[in-house]
Amino acid sequence: MYIVGMNAPNFKGSMAVISAPVAGVSDSPTRRIAREFGADISVSELISADGIVRKSRKTLRLAHFDNSERPFGIQLFGANPDVMAEAARMVEELEPDFIDLNFGCPVKKIVDKNGGSSVLRNLNLLKEITGKVIKAVEIPVTLKIRSGWDNQSLVYLEVGKIAEDRGAAAITLHPRTRVQSFSGEADWTQIRRLKESITIPVIGNGDIFTAGDAARMFSRTGCDAIMIGRGSFGNPWIFSQIKRHLEKGEPPAQPTASERISTAIRHFQLSIRHFGLPLGVYKMRSRFGWYIKGLPQASRMRAGLVRMLSPEEIIRSLREYLDYILNNKDENGAQPPVFAVGDKLS
Repeated sequence: MYIVGMNAPNFKGSMAVISAPVAGVSDSPTRRIAREFGADISVSELISADGIVRKSRKTLRLAHFDNSERPFGIQLFGANPDVMAEAARMVEELEPDFIDLNFGCPVKKIVDKNGGSSVLRNLNLLKEITGKVIKAVEIPVTLKIRSGWDNQSLVYLEVGKIAEDRGAAAITLHPRTRVQSFSGEADWTQIRRLKESITIPVIGNGDIFTAGDAARMFSRTGCDAIMIGRGSFGNPWIFSQIKRHLEKGEPPAQPTASERISTAIRHFQLSIRHFGLPLGVYKMRSRFGWYIKGLPQASRMRAGLVRMLSPEEIIRSLREYLDYILNNKDENGAQPPVFAVGDKLS
């Protein structure tokens, strides 16, 4: 039997490396790959509280997870405090280790529903949602926020106090505004200020693309843990690289073409097993592009893969592609280099 709190993460000073909740990306196969490569904690993609309460089959499917993903959190978004509390009660029955409240998503279709970062414009509403959800469940509740709606309305310090006063287990800050989306640079000084202003754990998020970035965030902000989203797309090695760099000071070894292709195939097989056909194929199309980015003839290979529907044909093509790479070395006999970890994905 599941014991409440058995796997609940202790964020305080943990230096945990967390696989971030990213809409349309952080599905169960992706989370399993992240955990296999060293992520300490995984979180679901954001899930509509309204959909949970309506018992939408599609929405409920997003909350399903494998025990190998633990410690695991389910992230909810919405703007109705009672609906958010009821949804939290319902997903608690699935026995996640914690619930995360999304007050940071900048995507228009979420904001248009008054969810995500739009809640940052109404701190009384945010306070009510947070309080009701925490009272509704026994497992820990965390918050994920942006620094504000725009540069004229930075509210991250106020939200940090609300989270602390209401009894949240931790708060994650992506130090950009909603208006910024992912443009410009994340202002890590805001993470430091938040950490200095509250006693609950602070998780830093934003612009971590290398093991060096992770070390710098810990050093400059004093945050308790870090959360990685875009830096892990097609690059689950980043989790183990960060752990080795932090624990042993080892420079990150770049994955070989063989490692990239074999991991892409493993991810694909998990996707087929989880989603079935043809959805499992569709889900992987963008991910194949991430895994092979920077390899020889990657654009041609990607163009071919997106036209394929047969799992057998896709796996055979990937293996033939790897053979091509290994048999076409440069004049020095070296294997063609993979793209450098830290390259930002377009």
